[in-house]
Amino acid sequence: MPIAPAQLARSLGALDTLDIEQGLAATLEQVLGSAKTLLHADRVGLLLVDQSGALGWASASDGTAEARSGDLNVPVHVGGGPVGTLDVYLTAPRRWDDSEVAALHAYAGLVASLLVAAVTARVTGRLADQLRAAFEHRLLIEQAVKILVDREGLDAQAALAWLGTAARSSGYPLIQMARDVVGGAPLPSDRLAQARAERRSATDLEVATHRRDSELHEGAARGYERRGQAGRAQTERLQAAAARGRIIDAEAERRRADAQP
Repeated sequence: MPIAPAQLARSLGALDTLDIEQGLAATLEQVLGSAKTLLHADRVGLLLVDQSGALGWASASDGTAEARSGDLNVPVHVGGGPVGTLDVYLTAPRRWDDSEVAALHAYAGLVASLLVAAVTARVTGRLADQLRAAFEHRLLIEQAVKILVDREGLDAQAALAWLGTAARSSGYPLIQMARDVVGGAPLPSDRLAQARAERRSATDLEVATHRRDSELHEGAARGYERRGQAGRAQTERLQAAAARGRIIDAEAERRRADAQP
């Protein structure tokens, strides 16, 4: 469901007393728990690149270890490179609103800040060791992501997700798959085909959503005009026009996705 900017601000603002020196594990669980509540999710988890170069479980809102990609995930970037992903898990399918994706990105930024603070504070323990490994590997992973973006037409988020999927399906550590991609090896073709199909489905859904919004605003504008409220009718027509602009952008993205070999 849509998340208003004020909701996101309140959710993040409630975490202003975080203290990384009281423990990285507990601090991350607190942040992930807050994201879970905001997104009405069953679980929110953090996956980090571990010492073996694989993308593995680091923390979760309920403490449960689940080293698999979630139903929605965004990369966690530190120092210009990805160190892991922030994943949302659901028991029932859901269509994600743009504001929910933006909120998860905001939480990924907060998690990244905590990870940097943990390194600066020289926090110790399992998570700290995994974090140091993630920092060491991030530049090579970022190289592989950029190559997939340029070569395969995926966006950065999809490239990172499918890099991890290809690594798991091949039995390779993530860092080895990244090294292979940088060396010129392609991701398995079925993975890329599925990634492209999912991207096309996502843009189709986006087009339908914006078209519905345009129709709703146009209908509201006609209603205000009948009641003689010209100002409110004009506002609704402007919102309808903005929705039609988003349709044009989404359809252009769909044509680009369909044109991919």
